Amino acid sequence: MRELEALFLEDGILAFAPSWQKDTALHRIIRYVADDFFAEDTSGPVCVPWGPDPVHPQWILPVDLALHLYGLVEEPEFFIPEERELIRGEDGILRQRTPTWVEDACYEHHQDMMLTQVYEDLLMRIAEEVFFVMFLNRRALEGLNRHLAGRLQDVDPGYLAEEDEEVARLFSGAGELKRVRPPVWAKRAVFYRERGRCASCRTDLSGLIDTFPDANYDHMAPLAKGGLNDLTNLQLLCGRCNLKKSDKSMVSSNRYRRWY
Repeated sequence: MRELEALFLEDGILAFAPSWQKDTALHRIIRYVADDFFAEDTSGPVCVPWGPDPVHPQWILPVDLALHLYGLVEEPEFFIPEERELIRGEDGILRQRTPTWVEDACYEHHQDMMLTQVYEDLLMRIAEEVFFVMFLNRRALEGLNRHLAGRLQDVDPGYLAEEDEEVARLFSGAGELKRVRPPVWAKRAVFYRERGRCASCRTDLSGLIDTFPDANYDHMAPLAKGGLNDLTNLQLLCGRCNLKKSDKSMVSSNRYRRWY
């Protein structure tokens, strides 16, 4: 989480404030992390072999390989110059080092690529794949949303109103968003993730056994404590478990459907 600090600079947490965005908080963070990894790869540079000759291949950056593997480009547009410097260390041993100008060329290539639609498409594809796996892990999502809630609690809507009235109207008070009912698509996603059962006690809420299921969609990180109106912050609870939790911060259940 320490690596996410830059994401919240200059009130960056406000990008997460609008209710029920299909581009969820998790999608945004996955894209940020993937982009950060690709940027770090340019400073080495980290090289990946390319071409039919395994002995004398050309070298490309991981981001260019990813674009190819996802079918977004047929051939890389940038090849890393094969230049190395010999540097003698304090131990007297000569070692190879990538010249600064090669690192600069890799960095500039990544900066140019960041402005293209194909790069945005790559980050979106990565985000969708990781989201598919992570959305099943309620505990991980709760940890993420507690972290975001801590950030949101520092927001003062009174001060914010002077800068952006539209965003300020999303808040009911300092560090607390207004309650907005989850849309049908969000309810459906959470209902199927939980297999129609209460995430806490596993009561059947599908309506197959009880034709009047007492289903409740609960914010894992409560709105009163900075929680987001976000798909990743929802869990399905029965009426009894929801009443017991109320607006308290309780650790979500780690009960998951077994596959075998």
